[in-house]
Amino acid sequence: MGPADRPDLLGKVFISQFDPRPARAFVMAGIALFALAGLGTLAFVKVVPLVPLICIAILVFHFAPALWPSRPAIELRNDGFRLDGLGLIPWEAIGAIAYVERALGKSGRRPLALLEVNLVADFALAIVRPDPGPIWRKLQVRHWRKMGDTHLTILLSGLSDGPRDIRNAFEVFLGYPINGPRGLIA
Repeated sequence: MGPADRPDLLGKVFISQFDPRPARAFVMAGIALFALAGLGTLAFVKVVPLVPLICIAILVFHFAPALWPSRPAIELRNDGFRLDGLGLIPWEAIGAIAYVERALGKSGRRPLALLEVNLVADFALAIVRPDPGPIWRKLQVRHWRKMGDTHLTILLSGLSDGPRDIRNAFEVFLGYPINGPRGLIA
């Protein structure tokens, strides 16, 4: 019995978008750095600083989906989950799923939360409604990565909802708990 067979989930949707705050901070730092390089080029070399301007444009273009989210990054429905730039994957296509938290930096105060999804078939068969978007979308930021033919890694950090909220939503739609740390205090 999959989520499509559960009447309590009919019409329920969970949507999470990119959180623009981390992307905005990263882009603003990059713009400041390239602007300083451009001013240095203009002051010392006395030419128009094309390279720093091009770098600023590339930086903004790459992070545009996170800066101005117009589509949900993750959308959970009773027929499956959709990832922006990949498409709809039915719940029945999931073989195994695990929640992973990794510490970033020496202090480990900012954990990186991931969902590791193993599919029962390769991507060509598992994705029922592909959503590649325009050709330039492949050059822009994504929160997922294909690993091999059947493995998918979804980055949960950096989305508008917390990683554990997204994990709980996946568990509700799947109907069973996901392996990984719970963060419970004993």
